[in-house]
Formats: sequence, C-alpha cells, structure tokens
Amino acid sequence: MTLAAEAVSFAYRRGRPVLRDLTLHFEPGTVTAVLGPNGAGKTTLLRLLLGLREPDAGRVMLDARSVASLSARERAARMAYVPQRSRMAFAFTVREVVSHARFATPDERTDDSVASALREVGLETLADEPFERLSAGQQQRTLIARAIAQLSAPCPEGATRVLAADEPLSTLDPKHALEAAALIRSLVARGPSLAAVVVLHDLTAALRFADRAAVLDATGRLAALGPTGETLTPDLLAGVFGVPFARVRGEGCEGLLPTAPPTNAAPV
Repeated sequence: MTLAAEAVSFAYRRGRPVLRDLTLHFEPGTVTAVLGPNGAGKTTLLRLLLGLREPDAGRVMLDARSVASLSARERAARMAYVPQRSRMAFAFTVREVVSHARFATPDERTDDSVASALREVGLETLADEPFERLSAGQQQRTLIARAIAQLSAPCPEGATRVLAADEPLSTLDPKHALEAAALIRSLVARGPSLAAVVVLHDLTAALRFADRAAVLDATGRLAALGPTGETLTPDLLAGVFGVPFARVRGEGCEGLLPTAPPTNAAPV
C-alpha cells in the first residue's frame, strides 16, 4: 500500500510544462523530502498528490485507487496538508483553526484530538488567541497542529494516510524547527500507515530527518530518488542547483553546504 505518481506531467499553461513524466512512490512509515531549485514544481507536485489538481498526463494513486476518485470526505480523513503560509478571512482563534481539520470527519473524540494537537506543538496556552495575531512561526505550528488533528480522524484499518507539508520549517526558529521535524518523524513512527511528503529547501534538514529524497531538476523532471544519505551527493546537487556543494561533518551532525556563488551572480 502506497502513494504513487505514475508518469505524471502537468502545465499551468499549454506548452510550458511544470512537471514532466514523474514516476515516484511514497512509502508508509517513511519521510520523503522533495527537493529542487525554485520553479522545479515541488509545490505543484504536492497539489497533484493531494488531488487539489489533476495531472495533464499520468495518474496519482493511493492504495491502488486514483486520488481523483476519492470523495472529499475520504480525502479529509486520509490526507493532511501543511501549506507554506495561510491567511484567514475571519478572526478565527487558534483552537478554531485546528478544529476546522475535523469539520468533515467529526466524532466524539474531536475536542480531545484538537487539544492534544495543540499540546504537541506547544500552543495550548494560545488556543483562544486570534490566529492572525500570532507570529509567523506560531502560525506555522498552528497549521502543523491542524494536520495532526486531521490525521486523528477515523480511517479504515490499514489504509495509507498522507501528511504533505510545504516548507514546514522555514518560518520556525532553530528550536521549534528541530521540534517540528522531530514531531513529523514521531507521527510517522507511531502510525506505520502514514507517509510523509515534505518539501524542503534546507538540504541539511533533509539529510538529518528524512528517510528518502526525491530531487527535481529545473525542468520539472525527477533527477534522483532514493535513501537520503545516498542520494544527496555533492555531484548530484551541483548538477541540479548549478553551484558546487560540500558535505561537512561536525560533532554529532552532518550537513550539505554550497561552496561558491553561481558564476553569473551579480556583484554585491
């Protein structure tokens, strides 16, 4: 059982493809980092995986069923999305924003699920604050809590669930970024039927907490897919990003860093 994109292509405008002939799978029990340069189609891929867009060619399958064939309620119970940012049209509180995750799948445990999700991201004391008054980092933690609450909805036993997150660490300070990464890992560990797909720009974060890496190139093609430590090599990254990379190791940590600016960089 898995989430898979099969020969998927997509364009927002005819003749200008964003994604080209992608075939890749996301296994339950793993965190897959989706990486690539700006404009490579990473966010678009998430939208296709979640059924928010339909591919122009190919198909997206969840447990051997087309995602397009799932009802809105089925998707709400099995697929959660953490966007890069979110604005609310009304003055919803943090608790209300998280509660929206269970609107389509309420049960007697909904309130407890919302309270538990807020505790997990450390926002229980801000539950009654307006979402729009929070800092960017607190808002991002609220969106992660919303996904946690959504994934606690009743679901058929053994059915694959999906957590798709678009740059979930980008607005967080180092402490909360580490905590959020650990939280995503713990969600996958406690529910072996959960597949996490996380778009990242931070290569070191991908190396540290993702099991697998899917690397897209600037044309929207799949450049590499495999175990993170084996896939994210300096040679591969140099070809994809157009700048040299080095793998660095320190006490208890490992990272990937660019070693020189692009040759066409403007002078500072």
